Amino acid sequence: MKEIKAGEFRQIYIRMLQQEKFVESIIRVSEEEMLDLDLKNDLDENIGVLEQGDVDEITKNHFKDPKWLCDNVQIVERRFAYAVKKVIEKDESQMLNLETAIYELGQTWEPDYKDLPVRHTYNLIRNLLLDGVASEEINEIISENDDEIVWKRKRSTTQKYWTYLDIDFNKYFLPLRRAFIQGFIEKTDIEFKKLDDTVCVLSKRR
Repeated sequence: MKEIKAGEFRQIYIRMLQQEKFVESIIRVSEEEMLDLDLKNDLDENIGVLEQGDVDEITKNHFKDPKWLCDNVQIVERRFAYAVKKVIEKDESQMLNLETAIYELGQTWEPDYKDLPVRHTYNLIRNLLLDGVASEEINEIISENDDEIVWKRKRSTTQKYWTYLDIDFNKYFLPLRRAFIQGFIEKTDIEFKKLDDTVCVLSKRR
């Protein structure tokens, strides 16, 4: 991974922290449902732990170190995939509880959307989701205007972590991602739709 600017590093780190919140939600589900997984310790011991701290301090200390960013992105990506894998292997029906937990995480945000183009909301969501880093963009914009943005999902670096752990990316990752988006926009006048397996739309409700 090439060296990046401080501002770009900072945004990626914010995405990493958000994804770690997904992991914390999954851990909480495993505990509340008494799945007897000891998931937090399992993750910490077998996958590793994201270095967390003040965003600006972490940025200052590490933005010139591409290896630090690469290593910690890998930890965060693997923690999410591994946590989901452990829960659904224990009880496939828990996927519904995972979706609910991630949806509720999205609800904690109150995005500013009034009198703003839909692209503004799209950018807010994009800046919270670790769908690859730097040049590894998961989305290709197909069309947009003030009331609608349409994009196509490309294969991202995220998918390889799920494939490596032999867990279906489309069956598990994408519904959880979608649940977060739905929770995020719940209090807005914007709706999220899938046109097919790869094309998605954010648009003003009519």
